[in-house]
Amino acid sequence: PRGTAMSVLTRAEDVAAEVKRRVETITVAQGSETNIGAAVYLGRRGEQIDSEMVPCTTVIEGNDNPATDMVRTQVRNAQKYMLFGFLPCDPLHPNVSAHAALRDLKRAMFKDGITWGGRVRRVSYLGREIAPRSDGAAVVLAAIEIEVEFVEDLAAP
Repeated sequence: PRGTAMSVLTRAEDVAAEVKRRVETITVAQGSETNIGAAVYLGRRGEQIDSEMVPCTTVIEGNDNPATDMVRTQVRNAQKYMLFGFLPCDPLHPNVSAHAALRDLKRAMFKDGITWGGRVRRVSYLGREIAPRSDGAAVVLAAIEIEVEFVEDLAAP
């Protein structure tokens, strides 16, 4: 079948590690607007984040969507990832910080194009969110969702 060109990253956990590595570059010291890369958690849920942990990001893996056209044991797989950035904010204007975090997350995911320099087949941007928060809270949550398409070898997971 056409369109099953290989990718360098061939396992969802390797893709998640690459997402984490990219988010870890989001620090003011490295030229970003925020420090949400100061701590990056794989799979930690938002309700487990307390104010002492902020700034930080948590990466949640969503469902995958394997293609039906396989070549031997290789399958194109599209894996979703949600990146939740928690950061301090001005309680009167939380969206100012949230927009900075969204810019940082987008830059980190797409700084070298939609194939991460040829490491995956494609990275797609699926949208963003600024989460509602309690009035007066000094922490805001900004999130983006991406989908990473890579070729997985089911015989060597």
